[in-house]
Order: sequence, then C-alpha cells, then structure tokens
Amino acid sequence: MLKLRMFDALLPYFGGKRKLCPLIFKGVRKYIPREQWQGKVFVDAFLGSGAVSLYAKSQGFKIICNDIAERCFIAGKALIENNSIYISNTDICRLILPNEGNDHDIEREFVPDVFSIKHAAFLDNAFPNCQSYLEKYLLLKYIFRIRPYSKFSSPNAFNRPFEDGRFDEIKETYRGAMSNNLKTPLELLDILKDKVNAGIFSNGFKNEVYKEDVFDFVSKVNGDILYLDPPYSGTLSYEGEYNILDKILGEVKPKSKFSANTGMDVLDELLAISGKFPLWVISFGNAGGKNELSRLVEIVSKYRKCEEKEYAYKHCEAMASEEHKEQCREWLIVGYKAD
Repeated sequence: MLKLRMFDALLPYFGGKRKLCPLIFKGVRKYIPREQWQGKVFVDAFLGSGAVSLYAKSQGFKIICNDIAERCFIAGKALIENNSIYISNTDICRLILPNEGNDHDIEREFVPDVFSIKHAAFLDNAFPNCQSYLEKYLLLKYIFRIRPYSKFSSPNAFNRPFEDGRFDEIKETYRGAMSNNLKTPLELLDILKDKVNAGIFSNGFKNEVYKEDVFDFVSKVNGDILYLDPPYSGTLSYEGEYNILDKILGEVKPKSKFSANTGMDVLDELLAISGKFPLWVISFGNAGGKNELSRLVEIVSKYRKCEEKEYAYKHCEAMASEEHKEQCREWLIVGYKAD
C-alpha cells in the first residue's frame, strides 16, 4: 500500500481515495503520458477529503476542485489552494486564548453524546479565534482525532461511556480514541500541526477551489481531465454521517441526489454536459452489490468510448459487516474521445 506523508494531512473520510490514487493515475497515464502531466489541468468535481486532488497536485497538475460541503471546501482551501502557508506555534497559541465571542453552543448541544466537556469547551473557544481556513481545518482534524471515525454519528459506543467514566464498557478498538481524549487540547494541536503541514506544498500553480452545485461548476470550468467521484448510489449520505460537523460549521444540507438509489441517473445528467473535457476519470462503487458495473458502462458509453477496471476494496472497514466488506467492489471508468 502506498504510504505518503502528505496523506497524513487528510481527514479520515469514509469513501476517501488515498489507497486508490496509484490505480487512478495509472489509468490516467495510459491516455496522457506521465511526462506530459506538468501543467495539465485536473478538474476534481467532488473534492471530498481531497486525496485525489492532493495526489494530482504532487504530480504536477494544476488543480481546479469543487465540493458543495463547507467541510470539504475548507480542506480544499487549506491543502489544495494553499501552496506556502503553514500552521505555526503562534497560530496554536491564538486558538487557545479566551474569546469573548464564545457562545458555548458545542457544549450545550454535543456533550456528552459527541464530545467530552473538556474538548467541547476548547472547540467553542477556538472556532471564533480562527483567522484562516487553515486554522479551521486544524480544528476539523482535531475533531476527527477525538471522535472515533467508525462511529462518528453514533454516541453510544464511545462518548457516553467515556464521559461517564464507564471505561470497562469501551471496546478495545477505541483505545486510540480514549488515549486522544485524555490528552490536553495543546498536546493534540501540537501533534496535528505537523500532520497538516505535511500536506502543504507548492506545485507552481495557482490552484482553484470552488463551493458550488456540481452542475454549475462543471459548466463553468475547463480542463484536460475531469475526475468524478460522486457519492455512490444507495450508500450512506455524507450529509447524514457528518451532520455534526455541518452543524458546527453552520451549514446543514439535504441528502445528495447522488446518494439516492437513482444516483446513477443523476451522474448520467452530469456526463451529458461534460463533453468539453478530453478525458473523464470516474470512481464508483457497487455499494455492496446494489450497483452494477454494466449499468455504469452503459451510461458512459452513450457519450464516448470507455475502459473499465474493477477492484476488490473494503470501504468503511470498521463500520460494515464482514459479508458487506467481502462484496464491495470499486470501479474505475476512463472515458476517452475516439481519434
């Protein structure tokens, strides 16, 4: 498995593509030789955690990316658009200074189901102190550090027992979360600062980050490669799973049309307006057997020639049943224009 230090900067998003990046760009290389990547424009319409855009940035592409979710937009501003500004010890000190604008909303709404009182109090004070997207991103990293990833939207497995001191009821799988919750905010920020900074570098281009409806975004921008990694049909919605984050950031949205059982039809509509991009690269999954590769190939083939690959891939390993994990497949579709 590829291990790149820059990936330490990413949020542990379900559906993230850090493990699949080498396969995705192997597909790109077949149609655009590696020596031609420098300066080519890579358009990422569903940024998510930012793994694919960050990898593309490291390979010399200019990046134009988009996501309708504020949490993803913050990631894009911090890691993709940002080429040279790092988190400093001064930034961390400012986050912990008392803030008169602290309204204690996180303490009131999310203790004890989501956060312990110590960490909620810190977050309530720190968010008003933020002066940049980079600092907000550090706080998102902080939240994922203290909140078990596999149970992000469920309070019963870890947070209530932890806050009540019922440590013997907490499963061994949450040892890391327990250790992190026992640390002070300053200790955690010091660890996370280095991880976030590892994902900040320059590719020599002014990269662009948008926060728009994907149809508006695709209609507006131009590029050499259009990468599409929409929410998969028939899967958990990001809006549901990360509702807590969205509430903290002050922006709650309805479930994406792409997550519905008819999500492939919505993807069809998007491809219909995407003909200006010379190369399409599409990531999609079978949702544990709910989706069919033949259906996706049929959709893409309406517009251009395509090549498909299928990989065994276990999504959300800590969340899914063994049967579901064994059935999971990840697909890579490359759509190209015939000569």
